[in-house]
Amino acid sequence: MKDISFIKIYTMIFSQTNKYFYLTSLLIISFLFTLTSSRALAITKMNINKNISNKINMNNPNDDLAEKLANGFYGDMFNYYLRESVINKIWYQPNSRQRLLKIVNDKNAPMKARFLACEVLHKRNLGFIRYVGSETVGEIYVNALLNNYTGMANSWGFLYELNDAGPVGIQFILLGEEILPILIPLLDNNKPMGLYRGSKEATLGNSYQYRIKDFAAYYISRIKRIPVKFHQDFAERDAEIEKLKAALANEAK
Repeated sequence: MKDISFIKIYTMIFSQTNKYFYLTSLLIISFLFTLTSSRALAITKMNINKNISNKINMNNPNDDLAEKLANGFYGDMFNYYLRESVINKIWYQPNSRQRLLKIVNDKNAPMKARFLACEVLHKRNLGFIRYVGSETVGEIYVNALLNNYTGMANSWGFLYELNDAGPVGIQFILLGEEILPILIPLLDNNKPMGLYRGSKEATLGNSYQYRIKDFAAYYISRIKRIPVKFHQDFAERDAEIEKLKAALANEAK
């Protein structure tokens, strides 16, 4: 009898222990599941908020990329030792292509920012012109020429004697006849061009004493394939420009 009672008591204790162990295990599993689920939910919410934030930033009129471009935040794009590095810094910004296209099209954006956006897109997404139009790009480049946004005349070429349109000025020629209505009025602009930089380059370029009208005449002559001869004397140079204007007027009739 004693043995039987002992076995019964042992069985009861073992049964209760298993029961408590089972319940404890369930509680632990439930706790771990809740913790994991909460963490997964938090991560999901964070990713959703991040995606929403990115979409908002893409369409945000207060996007600061234009301001950074205008203020030279990424460096001097026309220091040709740094140019590729500066362009890459801009191009590898989030959603750069869409943001740059938006800046180019935004008439309220700083003109310098629009110009620099064009320069980046010319290097990394040449087909961008079909999305914004040749006239828009032409107006931006005329403004850049008038305000010397590159900081030196070298970018716009040494023109006539060297037949050099420059790494930036060449864009006028590539844009072609569609931008002639924007360039032709510059044939009356006597404003002196900014200075050339460098040693030999500065000596050579500054000796020409180019004016805005001289650059316009050169680009137009290249687009239309109408020869324009360079003269050091301003009066002779202006007479050559008048011949160009007459040829353009006759062609327009």
